[in-house]
Amino acid sequence: MPMKPELYKELQAKREAEHRAAERDRQWSMVRSGLACLVWAGLGLVCYAFSFHTTDAGMAQIYKWGAYVITYGGVSFTLLRAYRKGEARGDW
Repeated sequence: MPMKPELYKELQAKREAEHRAAERDRQWSMVRSGLACLVWAGLGLVCYAFSFHTTDAGMAQIYKWGAYVITYGGVSFTLLRAYRKGEARGDW
C-alpha cells in the first residue's frame, strides 16, 4: 500500500530538521575542539616563554619540557575526546 503524500512530506520535513540539528551539533563540536587546541597551544607557548626568560638553565629545561607536555598532551587529549564524542553521536 503506497504512503500518503501528506505523511511522506511530513516525514521528509522531520528528517531534514533532524539532519540539520545533527550537522549543527557536529560542526559546533569541531569548532569547539579547534578552539580548545588553540588554547592548549597558547598555554604551551606561555610556558615556553618562561624558559627564555629564566636565568637558570635547569629551570629553563623544566619549562621547555613542561611546554611540550602541555601543548602536545592537551591537543592530543582534545582530539581524542572529539573523536570519541563523534563516535558516540554517530558522526563517523
